Amino acid sequence: MTKIGILTCLHSNDVCARVGCLKAFMNRDAFFKDYSKDTALAAMMTCNGCKSMNPTEPDEDKGILEKMDRLVSENIDIMHVGVCRLTDEKKECPRMTKICKMIEDRGIQVVRGTHRE
Repeated sequence: MTKIGILTCLHSNDVCARVGCLKAFMNRDAFFKDYSKDTALAAMMTCNGCKSMNPTEPDEDKGILEKMDRLVSENIDIMHVGVCRLTDEKKECPRMTKICKMIEDRGIQVVRGTHRE
């Protein structure tokens, strides 16, 4: 069984209920279309905020490091990253880029995408 997770932006909590991500997973739609029915959504996490609200860089953030350890201990195979990872300029948030690298460094595949915009 494949175990996947979803990573989203903390700031997006203001407007996002994660319905698009969850609906795409449940319907095996968009970025989840190739997963079998026995694939488990086993983790949901956010970043720990923008630099303006959290000055600690992800690789030194105890909370992010704890989340990374948990992903590994739960044997997460793949993390999908929501569209909310993009800035208003449609570029990936630098913090999300760092977090994705940290996830990959732990042997977990990262897929940038959940549902279509």
